[in-house]
Amino acid sequence: MKLGFFGGSFNPPTYAHMQLLKDAKNSLNLDKVYFVPVGDNYKKQGLVNEKHRYEMLKLMCGNEENIEVEGIELNNKNRITAIQAFEMIKGKYSNEEIYFIMGADNFIKIPMWDSAEKLIKNFKYIIFRRDNINIEQEITNNKLLQENKNNFKILNISKFVEYRSSIIRNLVQNKEYDKAKEYTKREIIDYIKENNLYILDKKDN
Repeated sequence: MKLGFFGGSFNPPTYAHMQLLKDAKNSLNLDKVYFVPVGDNYKKQGLVNEKHRYEMLKLMCGNEENIEVEGIELNNKNRITAIQAFEMIKGKYSNEEIYFIMGADNFIKIPMWDSAEKLIKNFKYIIFRRDNINIEQEITNNKLLQENKNNFKILNISKFVEYRSSIIRNLVQNKEYDKAKEYTKREIIDYIKENNLYILDKKDN
């Protein structure tokens, strides 16, 4: 099977996150794709509890076919690095062809991450264009990326490209719940409201 894994904070998940997975799945004929939420030890201000983010992702997936949530990074006492997460997934799905899905803004940082050489050489990536980043030029300018360019598939997200989690958080802070439903599923906004999420987070992270 061909599987895709999309890691992130999903704080909260948006229609853009879902569209990105659908586009990856359809473009490469993946059998199944997964959201992979980071755990509570991920250092990001305003990050709500992993349990809430997992539940919101479950709501986002709903009845979608072959789109699921993989909680492999959750319930860990220590922060998990990218290489640790990738190797955990590779170990769990050892018989499958695996692709890691990410936006261009994260992909161009990989050469600066711990175990960058392993990350670039040993894994395949589906990269979505974002923030007007010239991904091809970034690959050309980095020897390690250039030498492993066959590991990278570059795609455009088909819609909702400007839908960001921070927009939803800001609307929720102002209790504009109905407007927030333009950016994610109604069930997710209802969940946020019921659990009083993001109200105390006054910063746009």
